[in-house]
Amino acid sequence: MIEVRNYVEGTAMPEMSKQQAEEFLRDVHVGVLAVERKSNPPLAVPIWYDVDEAGDVFVWMDESSLKAKLLRKAGRATFTVQKEVDGYAYVSIEGRVTFLPPDIAVMQRIAIRYLGPEIGAQYGENSTEDGATIVVVHADRVRSFDFAG
Repeated sequence: MIEVRNYVEGTAMPEMSKQQAEEFLRDVHVGVLAVERKSNPPLAVPIWYDVDEAGDVFVWMDESSLKAKLLRKAGRATFTVQKEVDGYAYVSIEGRVTFLPPDIAVMQRIAIRYLGPEIGAQYGENSTEDGATIVVVHADRVRSFDFAG
C-alpha cells in the first residue's frame, strides 16, 4: 500500500536525494515553465528543455513571445517536470532567470533530446536564430517528491 504523506510545510515528505533529483531532471520530460504576471493568474506552459551540470535549465523561445516578455519583467520562474505513472514523482526548480543570445548548439541539443539524433539535428539546422533567445532558469531552490521514496 502507498503511504500518502501530508503536504503541510515542515512535515516529512518522500523527497528525492540531490542525486536522484538531478538524474530525474536529466531524463526526458516535457517541462512546465511558470511565470508570474501582475493582472492575471501565472502563465504556465509546457516546454522542451535541457539541463547543465549545475542543474540549471535551458529553454529556447521567441524573444517576442508572451513568456519571454513576462520572464524579463519578473526576473524569476518556476520550472517543473513530473512522472505520472509507476509512482508519481516531480522535481520543481525555483530561481532567477537570465537571458542569453540565441545559440544554435543549445537549440540543436534541445531538439535532439526530444526528437532523436537524426530528426533533432535536422530540426536544429532548420531553426533560425532570428528572434530567438535562450532562457536559463537557475536552480536556486529545488523541490522534489517521489512516492517510490
